Amino acid sequence: MWLLIPIFFLGFMTPIQTAANSRLRQSVGSPLVASLVSFTVGTLFLAAVVLFQKGSLLFEAELIERLPWWAWLGGLCGLWGLTVNIIIFPKLGAVQTALMPMLGQIGMGIVIDSFGLLQSPVFPFTVTRCMALVILLIGIVLIVRRKEAAHRRANLFVWQLIGISGGAIFAMQPSMNSLLSVGLYSSVHAAFVSFLTATIMLVLLNVAIPGDRVNLSRIFHADNRPWWSWLGGIIGGTFVTGFAFFASKTGIGLLLITSICGMLTNSLIIDRYGLLGAPRKPIGATQYIGLILVVIGIIIIKTC
Repeated sequence: MWLLIPIFFLGFMTPIQTAANSRLRQSVGSPLVASLVSFTVGTLFLAAVVLFQKGSLLFEAELIERLPWWAWLGGLCGLWGLTVNIIIFPKLGAVQTALMPMLGQIGMGIVIDSFGLLQSPVFPFTVTRCMALVILLIGIVLIVRRKEAAHRRANLFVWQLIGISGGAIFAMQPSMNSLLSVGLYSSVHAAFVSFLTATIMLVLLNVAIPGDRVNLSRIFHADNRPWWSWLGGIIGGTFVTGFAFFASKTGIGLLLITSICGMLTNSLIIDRYGLLGAPRKPIGATQYIGLILVVIGIIIIKTC
């Protein structure tokens, strides 16, 4: 059970990653450039871990033909999920930036489990799981429900949908990376390939989109940038490496539940006190009840 402490800490660090990447975006002026910096730092970090573990970053060329084409797209899913978080964080705050993608992840996860997509094992959508999903949705509604003008709620709804889409796409990454890790005989090596793919795609996008060209002087010489804005890639790489290490020791269900509890705890703290550049949003009894319902719903979904 002592392993739950570092797993909780991994989840606890996730909102800090989002805040760091969001602050980086303010400095460089573009979510794509911020994502590029974050993924580059994460790729270098994972490359060092793989070199320490295996002594080489290379793999057999025949692996490209042996695995299905979609097994190599995990990095693109991670790219979309990270960029969405950077975009919605200033709009929704830490708690909703954690919850909306989580809702998308759980929804897509249920679809993948129910139909055995991406070569995943089939887990039927039972009545118990349906009830757990309803509990989860009620909890999220209670958390995001606030007394605001109608036009403000409509505007937030758009950003909430974007957040859900980021989580839904991101939910496909574990299945892709899982298959890739089998071929590479290393979960960390698979994570490195995933990060490297996303970094290469971001370089191409930054070259192709005129308004998002990388400005090195702006990246390294921005004024008033806090030191923690550089931590997004390192936290992301640590998160992926930690998941790869603990998954076989605790099981995926307990791993996800514990990390999500850590993520929600820190998101609540950041929103309550307006830390790390997040808009300050007082948390009332309704939001606390909603958080409890979310945790209950997740536990039922992950254990049934």
